[in-house]
Amino acid sequence: MLSVSIPGIPELQLEHLLVDVNGTLTNRGELLDGVEARLDRLRHSLDIRLVSADTFGMLDTIAAGLHVSAVRASTGEDKLRLLDDLGRGRCAVVGNGSNDALVLEAAAVGFAVIGPEGASAAALRSADVVCASAADALDLLLDPKALSATLRR
Repeated sequence: MLSVSIPGIPELQLEHLLVDVNGTLTNRGELLDGVEARLDRLRHSLDIRLVSADTFGMLDTIAAGLHVSAVRASTGEDKLRLLDDLGRGRCAVVGNGSNDALVLEAAAVGFAVIGPEGASAAALRSADVVCASAADALDLLLDPKALSATLRR
């Protein structure tokens, strides 16, 4: 579990991290530098699940390489059902696409990533935090004080 104290809102008690793959952790199916090490560190405090429509057909390979589970979800509604199964208040979400907008908004904390494949305007509007990369988003989860400073009210 990862606890994040944020002045002005109830403490976050995160148990799960849902991460989109295409455009978030990868650039056209290739894992971005620095992601693996950060996810490895987060695995000690969060259950990590990759969630993707698998546009480039690399989901299983990437999940196996990262030693995390993977779920295929083609639509935002599919991703939202997974979030609901895990508990909205216990999940952080990282994504970049229009099909991530629902889960970015519904999660305890949502990180929109503007990576090498860009980000949809819907994802940016729905997120609590906007980051320049997946590495930046994961770094905020690894440093709860920095996340708190970003989200403080």
